[in-house]
Amino acid sequence: MINTAARACVFVLSFVLPGSAAIVLAQESLATLADRSTVELIRQDIEYLASDDLRGRSVTDDTIDLARDYIHRRMESLGLDMSLAQGDGLQPLQIEVGSAIKTIESNFIELKLPGQAIRKVVYGDGFSPLSIGRDSASATGRLVFAGYGITSEEPAYDDYAGIDVENAIVLILRKEPGANDPESPFDGQRNTRNAYFAVKVQNAIEHGAAAVLIVNDPDSVQEAVKDEQRRIGLEEQRLAELEALLTKLPAEAKRNIAATNESIQRTRDSIEAIRRDVENAKRGVLDLPDAGTQTRQSEVIPVGSIARDLVDELIRSAGKDSLEAIESKINATYQPQSFVISNDGTTVSVDMKPAKVSSDNVIGQIRGKGSLSDQTVVIGGHYDHVGMGGFGSLAPGTIAVHNGADDNASGTAAMLACAKRLVGRLSRVDNHRNVVFIAFTGEERGLLGSQYYVEHPVYPIEQTVAMINFDMVGRIRDNELTVYGTGSASELEGLVDEANQDFSFDLYKVASGYGPSDHQSFYRAGVPVLFFFTGLHNDYHRPSDDFDKIDFGDLGRITDMVSNVAYRLAAMPRRPVYAETDPRIQIRRQMTAYLGVRISQRSGSVEIVEITSEGPAAKAGLQVGDQIQTVGRREIRTTSDLLSWVRNHSPGDEFTIRLVRDGNSMTLSGKLEKRSE
Repeated sequence: MINTAARACVFVLSFVLPGSAAIVLAQESLATLADRSTVELIRQDIEYLASDDLRGRSVTDDTIDLARDYIHRRMESLGLDMSLAQGDGLQPLQIEVGSAIKTIESNFIELKLPGQAIRKVVYGDGFSPLSIGRDSASATGRLVFAGYGITSEEPAYDDYAGIDVENAIVLILRKEPGANDPESPFDGQRNTRNAYFAVKVQNAIEHGAAAVLIVNDPDSVQEAVKDEQRRIGLEEQRLAELEALLTKLPAEAKRNIAATNESIQRTRDSIEAIRRDVENAKRGVLDLPDAGTQTRQSEVIPVGSIARDLVDELIRSAGKDSLEAIESKINATYQPQSFVISNDGTTVSVDMKPAKVSSDNVIGQIRGKGSLSDQTVVIGGHYDHVGMGGFGSLAPGTIAVHNGADDNASGTAAMLACAKRLVGRLSRVDNHRNVVFIAFTGEERGLLGSQYYVEHPVYPIEQTVAMINFDMVGRIRDNELTVYGTGSASELEGLVDEANQDFSFDLYKVASGYGPSDHQSFYRAGVPVLFFFTGLHNDYHRPSDDFDKIDFGDLGRITDMVSNVAYRLAAMPRRPVYAETDPRIQIRRQMTAYLGVRISQRSGSVEIVEITSEGPAAKAGLQVGDQIQTVGRREIRTTSDLLSWVRNHSPGDEFTIRLVRDGNSMTLSGKLEKRSE
């Protein structure tokens, strides 16, 4: 959505099943069965796709095109037919990524102040529209400063008390009074709902405002400047590395020299653009998306951000103290300081449109032969990720390359390796279906690439007999491979089990064809699906999802096993029959917590057969022979119940276990610990 194939894996639990020898969960990972050349290609593909040069493969960054071109060349090198889609194997689609201004001239504030000429403040020079408000509108009215724009009963505070803002342009400070005061009546240093942009805008509308201008706070300004400077530092480091690389390239490496020069120019352009962003950040101007997106309440009026230095000038023109002095007074006294700045008409104009970028699905195929050639099997994986952070990142405020080695360079590389396998095997078969390989774009924005393909298939979707999806398959743990969609057609579970006989993965099979990855687009269109997945982990959508954590040997095993499934789907005479499944699923996460017991299922109860010395269970006082009844509110009837409970908890979580010991019921408590890597 780590290690070599031969590394030892320590499991948190062990099981003894009735009538069988113990299946000890501390075991050595199975030796790789994958062809070494395949594993080496997988390694090379992930190393490139997850490199810092690709800056996280966001659809909003032009490096997504570098990833696209690389995948296209790799498909060609494998012998895939690249004549589908527009004739070149590329299927472009438009992806909405927020809002953009239509023109600089149509986004402005026009100020009329006593004794001064009309002054126009345009986008990029002290003003920016905000996406939280109306897309295209203008408003003219009195200019009123309304403090923090808060009306609150608890604590009792009202910036609108005693002032009329009907049809006015209202200036509002960001956050709330006493943001740095631990004793603030607004819940100390934690923000209450009064600090939310949407609440402020809605309150202004309820008081009759015609438009809202947000004034950024000093702390946020400083943090924004630091963020932009960090971005410059990263780009300058990248530039130095590229320039050093250029000096080492031999003269005959003309293509590499040209590509490196292009990267150098792109990086220089990026640095210049960020430097312009630094200047805006210093003035406190928010960017279009910084206040969030529209709500039904906020979309009725224009909303913008205005530079702090301009607001300071406006406040002084009304005969008041500086902006900083007024902020300090409100924060010290918790008394509103609202007033009319100008009764002359001030105009706010915003003119935005949905921002879109173009990105491509990359499509190659092995053409079908014989009587099955009118049917298709699709094998895919998305190649986009979340870039430098921001949208989709689970590391809030972090500006760093989110390399996405597992998510989903691993799936893209597995898809390419699967193509390599099938090109050779199907060349010796006279009757098989088309096999279409797709690297999807826009998955991180909502399965957009796969949904677009389903709506614009290169072969009829009703003749697509199955879809196989690779997403996050690079970090297997405990030899567990999760397969979703085994119930989406009656034949699929048997195919997976048969293919697994040579690989001996511990399969966790989920019948449902639904789930937050590209297979869902196909399943909703009536196509049986299989989704292969090695589980969520703590590096998911964070900068730490790196190349050096990929388990290449086991990824090779997964690729070989899935290739066998794909081969059967391509060549079997009877097509799978679609079946309805339950849309309610939970995405499986890898086990990070450790309880420290071996258990068995005996006579209808779950019994402890071994305790790890100094483990959490031992520290809590559990003993061999204890029969576990419940953990927390969860009733434990099978070994799987306990395993599932531990899997869905984290190191440090407390547990309370009710058990029976020597016929007596008792309750013990402890705390889960982090399992070893």
